[in-house]
Amino acid sequence: HFIGVDKDTLVIAISQSGETMDVIEALKYAKKNNAKIVSIVNVPYSTVQRMSEASLNIVAGQEICVAATKSFVNQVTLMLAICQEFGFKINLENLPEKIAQILSSKDQIESIAKDIYKKQDLYVLGRGLSYPVAREIALKIKEISYIHAEGMMGGELKHGTIALIEKDTPVISLISGKDYAMVSSTKEVEARGAKVIRITNELEGEIKVNTDNDGKFGILAAIVGQLLTYYIALKKGLPIDKPRNLEKSVTVK
Repeated sequence: HFIGVDKDTLVIAISQSGETMDVIEALKYAKKNNAKIVSIVNVPYSTVQRMSEASLNIVAGQEICVAATKSFVNQVTLMLAICQEFGFKINLENLPEKIAQILSSKDQIESIAKDIYKKQDLYVLGRGLSYPVAREIALKIKEISYIHAEGMMGGELKHGTIALIEKDTPVISLISGKDYAMVSSTKEVEARGAKVIRITNELEGEIKVNTDNDGKFGILAAIVGQLLTYYIALKKGLPIDKPRNLEKSVTVK
């Protein structure tokens, strides 16, 4: 990924702690090649911030939870704010209201968690901007709920994963706007007996988030995933803030 890094390259480093070793190593390479470095961090005066020519703080406060849920939301929100500065039409003013609406539907999310908390495998599908959100939701389920979870592109289903779909296998499908390609992928797993949980904002779904297609769907879907993870772990009696074998920040290679 570092081919062509030189004085005309801008490197944006994102780290909650500002001490993540793989990020620091990448920045050392970038500085060696005279690249410009901008960072997005949560901890002021951290190593990553000190290595940067400019830095933005996500102001999430101390991140107690190892899974770093609130800092993830703040990181993405800050990046959407940067997109606003580049001229993209994104309304962030109503984001707190939209998040409050999701929190008010927590009983519905808890009910879904009760249906799937005993499952061993789970898949999260997304496309476009929803793909990294699918990866993030799967990661949180894996880390906190101890369920094998994979986040993948909807179109990758036929490259192996669909062979693993059995009756009642949970599949979370992120369908932003009228993404009929995702609808098609969702129907593929549904036809094979999967227990589908659609997170949508325009089409019908098990969980609907009230937002336009201006970039906020990803943040809101991620929060739904965080709540689902929380309730699964709660039902299983797991240590939610301090999952086994994980560290707050990865400071070794």
